[in-house]
Amino acid sequence: MTRNQFDKLLLEAVDYGLNVLGETVRRTIYESLGNHYELKRSEIPERLEVFHKALERMFGTSSKTVERLIAKNLYERLGLNFTPQPDWTLIEYVNHAKNASGQFHVQE
Repeated sequence: MTRNQFDKLLLEAVDYGLNVLGETVRRTIYESLGNHYELKRSEIPERLEVFHKALERMFGTSSKTVERLIAKNLYERLGLNFTPQPDWTLIEYVNHAKNASGQFHVQE
């Protein structure tokens, strides 16, 4: 799997995880990411730390639930078994998924 393929699956998983909150909320989150964090949807794979921090600021401790939804969907798209890890953020899940699919680590 190439990095572009992995990034595409990650963005699809992000869309899925945010869409659980509703289409209007998902669009509002993407707008907020652009306005307040200078983060475009397409940049999320390369700037995952910024995305993680933005979710934490927007949702507080509930961000873990959103991140797990995204991670679970990513794992499903990659054909991997998902096991929730209480202390993991989206960054750890993505790094684990990259390892399992032969990709490299996200810098923290």
